[in-house]
Amino acid sequence: MKQDVMIHIQKNYQRKRNQSKQDLEMRKSEIYDMLPRIREIDLQIAKFSLDLSRLLLNKPDNLSEQINAHKQSIQHLKSEKKSILKAKGIPEIYLKEVHSCATCRDTGYDDDGNMCTCYRQSLIDALYHVSGLKEVLKRENFDTFDLSRFDDIPFGKERLTPKDNMKVILKHGLQFADDFSNHSRNLLFYGGTGLGKTFMCNCIAKELINSGVVVLYQTSFKLFETISEHKFNRQLESPENKDNFNLIYHADLLIIDDLGAESINSFTVTELFNIINTRMITEKKTIISTNLSLEKLSELYSDRIISRLVSHYDIFKFYGKDIRTKRG
Repeated sequence: MKQDVMIHIQKNYQRKRNQSKQDLEMRKSEIYDMLPRIREIDLQIAKFSLDLSRLLLNKPDNLSEQINAHKQSIQHLKSEKKSILKAKGIPEIYLKEVHSCATCRDTGYDDDGNMCTCYRQSLIDALYHVSGLKEVLKRENFDTFDLSRFDDIPFGKERLTPKDNMKVILKHGLQFADDFSNHSRNLLFYGGTGLGKTFMCNCIAKELINSGVVVLYQTSFKLFETISEHKFNRQLESPENKDNFNLIYHADLLIIDDLGAESINSFTVTELFNIINTRMITEKKTIISTNLSLEKLSELYSDRIISRLVSHYDIFKFYGKDIRTKRG
């Protein structure tokens, strides 16, 4: 899936390069009409350059002398061209290709073959678009995560305070993001509303997107709406819905938020199993958050689903007071 994103970006870079060439040809035509001598000089330079290539290929006895003579001729022509353009107040760059990125010249890679910063930024921007989280991740990420919002006093019969519990979850969230490619487990976050489950999902998502991972975030309601439209309304299906449907199975990381908020029936249960099972088989990672308790999940979903969650997911309980009601 990431390869598809990169191919799309590469096509966009190719369009930029083609446009640069077209723009240059238009400017050349304009200058040639205004200053015919510039056309003559460019043709002569091209001829000398071609002759140089032939010399290097044929390697005559006086190769060095001929190469120097050709280079001097080319240099004289370039000096004359520069003087003509300067006299007319035309900058030299006017007859050169202009790229949106001078470092890679709109190829995406520098002269050493390394990915250009502009290409990396294009990739990240595309991945943010795929995830559907661009704006929210500006606010919700590991940099803005605030442990002080969690109480540091005992809560019910829980062994850890909400703050200490969140320290454990934060540690695992960071480890999941840092070692994503080698991580063999998925994540299940459960607990009441307003306890930071979605925030933690978003923190992990931002970290991974910034490292070039394809992430798709879907609420459970949107998830099954996407699947339903693809299966039962395919003739009228939008391209965006089709892309999202494919991403459900092929994104490097799928985040299913608020599981249990959808209409739970045989269709949604069957599709949920297909998603979990398929992604498990293909070794694609999944994070699920739910307001339901583990007991309620067991009541509402099939044993096959629960079995896979228990055996292939690291499960974390969120508890404490609703942090959204706290100021800070």
